[in-house]
Amino acid sequence: MRKYAVLCACGLAAAMMFTGCGQKEETAETTQAQTESAAETDDTEGADQGPEITGEVELGEYKGITVTKQNTDVSDEELQVTIDSRLEAAAELVEVDRPAEEGDTVNIDYVGMKDGEAFDGGTAEGYDLRLGSGRFIDGFEDGLIGAVKGQELSLNLTFPEEYPNNPDLAGQPVVFDVTVNKVQESQAPALDAAFVEEDSDGQFTDVEAWKENLREQLIEQKEQNAQTIKESEVLQALIDGCTFTGIEESVDAVYDQQVSQMENMAAIYGMTFADMAGMYGMDEQAYKDMLYTQAENSVKVEIALEKIAETEGLEVTDEDRQKVADEYQAESVDQLLEQLGEGGEEALDNYALQDKTLDFLVENAVEQ
Repeated sequence: MRKYAVLCACGLAAAMMFTGCGQKEETAETTQAQTESAAETDDTEGADQGPEITGEVELGEYKGITVTKQNTDVSDEELQVTIDSRLEAAAELVEVDRPAEEGDTVNIDYVGMKDGEAFDGGTAEGYDLRLGSGRFIDGFEDGLIGAVKGQELSLNLTFPEEYPNNPDLAGQPVVFDVTVNKVQESQAPALDAAFVEEDSDGQFTDVEAWKENLREQLIEQKEQNAQTIKESEVLQALIDGCTFTGIEESVDAVYDQQVSQMENMAAIYGMTFADMAGMYGMDEQAYKDMLYTQAENSVKVEIALEKIAETEGLEVTDEDRQKVADEYQAESVDQLLEQLGEGGEEALDNYALQDKTLDFLVENAVEQ
């Protein structure tokens, strides 16, 4: 059976990641983005890199797979939330002559002292702090609510028992002397012709037309998300209904490759593998378990899709290859092949066939 090509490994990976070991969706996406980057970095000898994928599959019922019907409508409330977000993103800080409130930004000078002496990292001048952001230790931001411009305060606080940034301060009482330079509030622009023209880079000046275009963008996003969910459910149901034998060696090989890629990626950023796991709220073993699940899923999916393509007589056409090129934002199939290097043609056809087979399964799925 063909090798585990980089293009194939990356292209269907988003749909393959239907068992995330409990991690948040954005974490899974971030992890996959780094996996793809690592795969691209490691691909120095052409596209046909990686272990041989071997194993057998006994297909279950793959036509008429039941999937959840997704709602792709955009309500007025959802549209308004997005509008408010756009306005808030364009907001500016304006100085106000009143006591500071939660949500305001205060510009401050401060000195942190332990036993009467300033400690490292506890001093700053002209620092903008949004009250309620949680960026400082407990009590610091709350202590500035109600403060006014020019006021000087002494905040008696205690560092948390666990403070990895400076273990010497963990659990220790300290005093922060703070001077408030100014109090600022965030003021969003009006929703008018000037705003929508700037927001749309000159495409719109009419507010209602801008709103309608924004709604269309949100609908498109929902449709894309719905398609991804549908593909994920189809693939999960597919492998759940199949019986696989002789795949253990391939799974281990793909897993080892993924771990190696993650270790290389961590090293590039001056991190350890454990550091990278911690970024996603997992210890090293939990992160490795997640990678193993992904490796197992990817091997099962590749074998099952290949078997279905053979059973259904699906073949790759120039149109299928062009679809892949478009997906990877290549100017042409030839340009994509040039980017892939040695083994690129085989990798492209392998991926295109997997993609076509997945489309076949999705088209034959039943929404409920």
